[in-house]
Amino acid sequence: MNHEEAARLSLVEKYLLDELPPELRDEFEEHYFDCRECADDLRATAVFLDTAKEELKNFPAETAAPDRVKKPWLAWLWTPAFVVPALAACLLVIAYQSLVVYPHFRSEIAQLQAPEILPSVSLVGDNSRGGTTPSIAVHEAHAFLVSFDIPTQERFSSYMCLLYSPSGSFVWRVPVSADAAKDTVSIRVPAGQRAAGSYTLVVQGNTGSAPAENGVDLAHYHFTLNSQK
Repeated sequence: MNHEEAARLSLVEKYLLDELPPELRDEFEEHYFDCRECADDLRATAVFLDTAKEELKNFPAETAAPDRVKKPWLAWLWTPAFVVPALAACLLVIAYQSLVVYPHFRSEIAQLQAPEILPSVSLVGDNSRGGTTPSIAVHEAHAFLVSFDIPTQERFSSYMCLLYSPSGSFVWRVPVSADAAKDTVSIRVPAGQRAAGSYTLVVQGNTGSAPAENGVDLAHYHFTLNSQK
């Protein structure tokens, strides 16, 4: 037996995995005592297997890689030392996706497809000149609707609605076309963490030549959000 034959038959890996018949095992043992390359390969692969076992015990903790040894190009990809931890990692990813990610997506899709009655707050007739401030009580896990009228003008080609939190910080903006602004506009406010307090909805008009951030303020609507347990 020579080194090329031992490498071709992957005798190092089969020897460590106890997959060699007795006669071939004895022949390989006699060979690697006289073959420096096979002996080095045997020691390195043994270290790699021990490291892989520890990796599986403490997964996903990182362990140091063994010293490099000369091997055929990309042959290490098919060795048990690489395949075992790689397969374990793949199984963990598949299990996580099957048990956590996919059920979560299915649940969200089902919620989006199911009919839903949303609480709403109407700002129709309310503006910055005063009056009673509308209020709504809704749980942060639920969406709600805000309905209002846009004071349209022919010089504006579109409109922008901007919401500001009780602290005055910007929350979100929604563009509205000139055609949609002709009727009462209803905006769905998504579920999420929302601070209780007084919110301000600013309506701006945009001309075709002016950028959206330089719109003309047309109305300020106010409503109070109360967190519901």
